[in-house]
Amino acid sequence: MTMNKGIKSKILISFVCIFALVLSACGSSGGSSGSLGNEKKIINVGMMNAPSGFNPLEWTDVAQEVSCGLLFQDLVELDDDMTYKPMLADSITTKDNKTFTIKLNSKAKWSDGKPVTVDDETYTIGLISNPKVPSTVASNFNIIEGLDDSGKNTSGSTDISGVKKIDDHTMTITTKAPMELTLFEDTIGTKLKALPKHILQSTAPDKIYQSAFIQNPTVSDGPFKLEKYVKDQYVQFAANKDYFKGTPKLDELIFKIMPGANITAQLQSGEIDMNDPNLGQIPFEDYGKVKAMSNLKTDSSGVQSTIQTLMINVQTVPDPKVRKAISYAINRNMIISSLLKGEGQIIELPYLKESKFVNKDLKPTAYDPAKAKALLKEAGWDPNKAINFDIPTGNKVREQVADIITQNLQSVGIKVNPQKYDFVTSLATAKKHNFDIYLVGIPVYPMNPDVSAILKTGQGLNLSQYSNAEMDSLLSKGLNLTDSAQVKANYDRVQEIFAQDLPCPSVYVQNQLKAVNKRVTYGKPKNYGMFIDVYKWDVQSK
Repeated sequence: MTMNKGIKSKILISFVCIFALVLSACGSSGGSSGSLGNEKKIINVGMMNAPSGFNPLEWTDVAQEVSCGLLFQDLVELDDDMTYKPMLADSITTKDNKTFTIKLNSKAKWSDGKPVTVDDETYTIGLISNPKVPSTVASNFNIIEGLDDSGKNTSGSTDISGVKKIDDHTMTITTKAPMELTLFEDTIGTKLKALPKHILQSTAPDKIYQSAFIQNPTVSDGPFKLEKYVKDQYVQFAANKDYFKGTPKLDELIFKIMPGANITAQLQSGEIDMNDPNLGQIPFEDYGKVKAMSNLKTDSSGVQSTIQTLMINVQTVPDPKVRKAISYAINRNMIISSLLKGEGQIIELPYLKESKFVNKDLKPTAYDPAKAKALLKEAGWDPNKAINFDIPTGNKVREQVADIITQNLQSVGIKVNPQKYDFVTSLATAKKHNFDIYLVGIPVYPMNPDVSAILKTGQGLNLSQYSNAEMDSLLSKGLNLTDSAQVKANYDRVQEIFAQDLPCPSVYVQNQLKAVNKRVTYGKPKNYGMFIDVYKWDVQSK
């Protein structure tokens, strides 16, 4: 049997088209790994919360902190072994616990080829401390000699007495009083993310947030550069091939933003390779299902890094008796035992149970609706008054907890008006203090007892607008204590006042399940320091 030339030609053309389509599909598989042809190595990380921006001077959400950390390197970063690892700084040392010498990695450079120097660091400190720049991280810098209690330079000079350049890669920072090295590392070391002076120096400080660079950073000194951000969908990072610690093995790193249920589905399908346990919580009801997936490795151990906190606006709920009643009304046992099946901890203080600073003499407020009702009666609470409960969406467990809290409060005679917003919107609303109560995750740092961010007057995460003169004094004093007994006594008193005033009672801590696809040969989810060595992350070739 023979074929005419026309039929042969059509068959050949069809075969070529099919072959081309196969090649095209192999080369554009999004999250697939390997080195077939020009196929990119990509890891997709599942997250529920979108970053509210990429500004390292002004952030209050963890998604923004993580994204900024990839673009603008910290001096050091806390790892899950509770030690600080060098990032941009090769070392931070001190002989007197007052003057700290910082040596930058001399190989570090911006992705446009310019070197990263002390000038970038001092320029950034200048922006953070500038009264015209509303920096939320400024409170961490109030320990520096020459800055006020808000971390601002009000001297009228651009110079800061406690910040000195020694050479291009060496600087010293002198604090107002002696402090522990670990506390310095946890404040300045992890919060100073330098911006490129050569790009921004011509921009007026009061216009810095409107600059094109802050809106869309075009250079990076980190392992990745910002490639593309589609709001509420994904953040796409491309490898910074000139990264000073080594060229990343991945071509791209993608943060995919989705509801928790989608994280489970996409871990199963392979559309995402891992979850970020702080930002991409696997729904608790899916834990068993995810643990059984043959394509994944899972783990839920380790010190947790987020406390779910009920911010109570003390301007609209000014009576501590009412705030205490709210805490008595919350059935934390039900949250942990029934909802989380024991995968968490009951908590009211702003410290994890693993923290060496926690005041063990103070017990969490027990669930006691009768006491809640009695306190409300003492306070003269109007049962016809409704409180606005702002609830960020995306974290299904937190939404379920909010439902439990709503029912608990209503059962003791507090009318509740639940208002749900996407996370970015809810945070923006909370920063304007347009709420009565607000349930939000607060990051915790076990090596650092300082809780100024949520409790000190006027600080960035003090969403409750709490102000107490003794508390402010203790928090300021605590930064400058080096004797462990004095530190413990100081923060024991902080927690005693907290328990009396309850501006933001903690509600629960969830043990986060971490899952990673077995095709990832290096890199995994971690509660702390997940992206410290992200430049080494790799996936197996097909």
